[in-house]
Amino acid sequence: MKTMKSRKIIVSRGRKGNMLTWYLITINVVAFLIVFSMPEAAREAVFQNFSFSMASTGQIWRWLTSLFLHVSASHLFFNMLGLYFFGKIAEKELPRSWFLSLYFVGGLLGNFIFGVTDPGLVAGASGCVFAIMGAAMLLNPIKKTHFYVIPLPIGIVAIIFVLTEVFVAYFDATLGGVAHMAHLGGLLTGTVFAFFYDVRRAMKGSMVLGVCILLLLFLGPVFGLIAGIGVIILNTIDAIIGFFLYGLASLLSFMWVFLL
Repeated sequence: MKTMKSRKIIVSRGRKGNMLTWYLITINVVAFLIVFSMPEAAREAVFQNFSFSMASTGQIWRWLTSLFLHVSASHLFFNMLGLYFFGKIAEKELPRSWFLSLYFVGGLLGNFIFGVTDPGLVAGASGCVFAIMGAAMLLNPIKKTHFYVIPLPIGIVAIIFVLTEVFVAYFDATLGGVAHMAHLGGLLTGTVFAFFYDVRRAMKGSMVLGVCILLLLFLGPVFGLIAGIGVIILNTIDAIIGFFLYGLASLLSFMWVFLL
């Protein structure tokens, strides 16, 4: 009887293990639909008044609201894809309060670091996602996740993301309108958090990441091919989801006739 009870507890935890990740994804999607259902002038006003910049740090609400604004369907899709892959791993490793703290602190510090390097507005959950990734890659680097659509250890996937971000940020921190410094700020938050949370596991994770780097050096062309295939597949999915999201937002636009 005792054994059966223990199994039930384990199964129950497994089923609820990704709820926070799904809640955060849902909130981000709903926020996107609400904003993009607005008339263009109102939508622009939302981004101007609820995004983050160093010049507006006194407007405290921007610290939170900027983390749930996305400037396009693609921006939302890739952030939520990253949150799904890395979030479900980190959420199983951390207590709920720690997971949420990491998510929001990572996003906030990412925005502040971006603000130091650029006076413009910044919005999106990228810093949050990179913070989650930074912790997950150190606490459980051998856990399987996906590089585009190919299952790989999270350590290899994270190292690819890290090297890409460092390379791009070094040459142009806002290349393509992307706040790469916010990504690196979130990543730094996640790695520091992992060592603070469990220094022994983080040290072991660091050694595994070292092995992952060696694998990437030897198998670079293979991962390059995987990336090329993955980009084509994900861009196709992105276009389909974007069409659906913009269409749904358009259907919801009727409500602003009564509210504005």
